[in-house]
Amino acid sequence: MVSREKFEDYFYLGIFLIAMLFALISVISLYFSINSLIGIWFNYRYQPIFQAIFSLVVLAISIYLIRERLIKRS
Repeated sequence: MVSREKFEDYFYLGIFLIAMLFALISVISLYFSINSLIGIWFNYRYQPIFQAIFSLVVLAISIYLIRERLIKRS
């Protein structure tokens, strides 16, 4: 039988994973919404430039977060 402390750990881990899933879905939705917004706000000739800049910013933030959270844990 699983002890009460272990059960609470599993419960909080499950809640954390569900929250992370919702956050991931939200970030993906935000990414596509901002891409659509770029399509509305900027002239069609400049859209690829702004989409590339936006993608580079997202990539830079992702690399920073991965480096800070995953690599420093080791």
